[in-house]
Amino acid sequence: MKKVLSITVAVLLSAYMVFGMVIARGGSDMSRTCKGVSLYVRDSLECGTVSSAMVMGMLRDNWLDPTDRPVGKLLLDSMETVLCRHPFIRTAQCYLTSGDILKIDITSRMPIARIRSSYGHDFYIDENGNILPCRGIAVNVPVVTGCVNRETATGRLLELLVLIGGDEFWKAQVEQVNITDKGQVQLVPRVGAHILELGGMEDFQSKLDRLRRFYDSGLGTVGWNKYSSVSVAYKGQVVCKKRKQ
Repeated sequence: MKKVLSITVAVLLSAYMVFGMVIARGGSDMSRTCKGVSLYVRDSLECGTVSSAMVMGMLRDNWLDPTDRPVGKLLLDSMETVLCRHPFIRTAQCYLTSGDILKIDITSRMPIARIRSSYGHDFYIDENGNILPCRGIAVNVPVVTGCVNRETATGRLLELLVLIGGDEFWKAQVEQVNITDKGQVQLVPRVGAHILELGGMEDFQSKLDRLRRFYDSGLGTVGWNKYSSVSVAYKGQVVCKKRKQ
């Protein structure tokens, strides 16, 4: 009997403490309201594809606006699902802080190139091959032109675009990637009046490594405008074509 009484007293004390904590925090979940929203976007500082206005607009359009809503009626899972439908949002986490502030942590998709092909395609692409819309969004990334379709952009060409986007030198140097009607890859640099000929869509890492060594040695000596083209299309070779005087 004493053991049962001790357990009952312990349960009542625990319930009293929880009730006291709720009162101390301002009442139940239905009486407390959301005090504000704090948005943090990872990976978006460079291109600004995700904004506070966009996020709040998506929540309002789906009847999930947290403004002054009781904490107990905040549908956090639904908010995350709605936000992740946006093509530029990779992940979204929604949670409440101790001060009843709604925190929204977003990881955005980062475009690595814009596809503007001869076939009329116009879209961004990220490192995982996701197609992203470009209407109304300006991002400073290399432009891919010429004979390239979605299958090529998300397939064989993606390796090159990831290599360029992941290397500070090439990201700063390459302004345009062009695919000829024969499927040959050309790079147009920001500095110099030459074209970099990569040849077919294979061995991109090896070709870029050879070009980088040539940039560090050959072009640094003779100047950026001596050649009209520099080709690494053939294995183990760097072939330069002099500019006509």
